[in-house]
Amino acid sequence: MSIYYLKNLKLTLELNVNPYIVSFICFIKLSLKFSECMAEKLFEKLSSLLKLAKPPQWTKSLGNMLIGYVLATNFGKFDFGLFALGFFAVGPLLWGSLYTFNDWSDWQKDKMHPIKKNRPIPSGQVSPQLAFLFAGILLAGAFAIGIYLNNFLFLICLIGMLVNQSLYTFRPFEFKKKPIVDLVTGSLVNPFFRFYAGWVLAVPAFNAPVEILLFVIAIQFGGYALYRMSSIPHEKEMKYKSSVVVFPPNTIKTVAYIGIAAGVIGFFAAIYNNMLPQKFLWLAVLSLAAFPLYYNTIKNPQKMDLKFAYKTIYLLYALFIIGFFVVGYYL
Repeated sequence: MSIYYLKNLKLTLELNVNPYIVSFICFIKLSLKFSECMAEKLFEKLSSLLKLAKPPQWTKSLGNMLIGYVLATNFGKFDFGLFALGFFAVGPLLWGSLYTFNDWSDWQKDKMHPIKKNRPIPSGQVSPQLAFLFAGILLAGAFAIGIYLNNFLFLICLIGMLVNQSLYTFRPFEFKKKPIVDLVTGSLVNPFFRFYAGWVLAVPAFNAPVEILLFVIAIQFGGYALYRMSSIPHEKEMKYKSSVVVFPPNTIKTVAYIGIAAGVIGFFAAIYNNMLPQKFLWLAVLSLAAFPLYYNTIKNPQKMDLKFAYKTIYLLYALFIIGFFVVGYYL
């Protein structure tokens, strides 16, 4: 069959095709292209909103609640449905909302921060109006679940975290800019309510052992104080009167180290007093083995690589959560 014949056949077919069919095919192609473009933009927008909610930081709620719930049941029956619903209310919804509100309140100042300028709002990926609406929807969802669970103490925990973080974030209070209260609200009050959000799912009382509370809260206090030291230049530039600006770096480091040490003491005291089984010593050994990964961050917090520190600390914390559950129920 000659090339000339094929060309004539193609031309004949093209001339005989119904123009409506051609238009319909073109319409379908354009629709598919438009749908693909819209789907891509929608995915990018949803990804940016998810970044605002800070999923890696949900591990703090997951860990605190898991420890609280497991100890409240004394390593008894684990109601996965109840715990999952409670965690969803606290982690993704409540704290997703609070993290978004925090970024929304600071987005203009974050534009001048070398790292925070890449966050969704200051970078223009999400408008301030959409971020505010998103945060409001998440907040409403958190309290809807709290009401559905019909657990008054759980609702108290949600309210406690909301009020505390509002004092930390919003004017006229803005505790994050003030000495001492910035560390108290940022790293003592929140872990307390996160822990009890898990505890009260099983026990209708705020009656956890002091040793356990010391372990859960003190380590997070120390870690948060060290983290804040990485923001000293920015907070000075913004003219904050926060703890890391007002007090000498060595004082903050000393307080942070004391907090971490107190948390470690609380952990071993809980084992000594049989609040935790001795098999949890394996968890301490494994945690100690990972110490070289964050040694430089603890030693020189002002020079910490924030991206590396975030990834390392949250990965290790996630592994600790898994280890706590496995050791508690399967060893």
